Amino acid sequence: MPLIAADSTFALSAAIMAVVAFGMWAERTAWGRNLGGPLVLLAAAMALANLGIIPHSAPLYGTVAGYLVPFAIPLLLLRADLRTIYTESGAMLLAFGVAVGATLAGALVGAAVIDMGELEPRIAGTVAASYIGGSLNFVATAEALGIKDSAIYVAGLSADAAGAVFFLLALMLLPALRFVRAAMPSRHMEGTGSAPAESASAADPRGAGPFDLTGAATGLALSLAVCAVSGWLARLFGIESLFILVVTVLALAVANFAKPLVRRVSADFELGTLFMYVFFACIGAGANLADVVGAAFPILLFILVMVAVHLVVLVAAGRLLRLDLAEVMIASNACILGPAPAAALAASKGWQALVAPGILVGMLGYAVGTFVGVGLAALLGL
Repeated sequence: MPLIAADSTFALSAAIMAVVAFGMWAERTAWGRNLGGPLVLLAAAMALANLGIIPHSAPLYGTVAGYLVPFAIPLLLLRADLRTIYTESGAMLLAFGVAVGATLAGALVGAAVIDMGELEPRIAGTVAASYIGGSLNFVATAEALGIKDSAIYVAGLSADAAGAVFFLLALMLLPALRFVRAAMPSRHMEGTGSAPAESASAADPRGAGPFDLTGAATGLALSLAVCAVSGWLARLFGIESLFILVVTVLALAVANFAKPLVRRVSADFELGTLFMYVFFACIGAGANLADVVGAAFPILLFILVMVAVHLVVLVAAGRLLRLDLAEVMIASNACILGPAPAAALAASKGWQALVAPGILVGMLGYAVGTFVGVGLAALLGL
């Protein structure tokens, strides 16, 4: 029983926000700037959960994932210029393709060196589908491959959550490695990214400029309206599973065709970044290290091998193809964890021009993940 119960919503919210504040404070220090706020708060939240201070699962975490993340996406996209996105998307699609190939290479190596039993091809295919798309692909691929044992589900999802945290930790350490920066120079990291001039202040999500309360309220209202209309459209056309994609498309439409309204908005990117930081903290809290022992341990080892190979192939291919390190990081994040974490990472780094492309390629992962996972299982001898 954790010190803060899962149903103690106010106390748990306070703890999560304290972790977020700690991560933001850390970014003002020399060590925090090197590690990055999301990395710090991920580690802090995981430590608190595994020390028994906050729970690994709680209704609050589901609320954050189900409501706060969609709420944040329009806020992060209101300044998105489609001309910039078009310029960036070609390189991002290439980087995403490299990330998918790197994941498949990692899965093949992992299956070769880790024994997961007679269900190995199915487990490998299911996990790979999740690490190209998301949890939706995990469930869909497991069903398609006939995995019915609930213990496998629990073990796989537990290892998946822990592996996701380790992946994020490793990914956000890449810019700290000199040889990686030399292999893939980044114009975004040099402060010369292609964010629109009108939103230059958003390059620092925690800027100290004056706070316009009316503009912030306008932005929140506009974001909620986008989510409401998107939900209605998704239900109307029977595509509830693509809700995030609908939100993204509608937010981009507002950003590019309702610019007089968008000009009345302020603090949108900052608020969206804050919401995404809360999401990161919830991801860290959900990684239960105790659950990955036993049945989940071989799956976790498989994931760790897959992620390690993924990162090695990513750096090697990025150097060969002369890809931008920031774009590779966002594409890799979109591949392994999906569009919301990709947007969160881009926002936390101030790479506003990469938020929308990250979301879009992440949704592409949702579209192809299940097919790739089933194909991998067949290749491994299903």
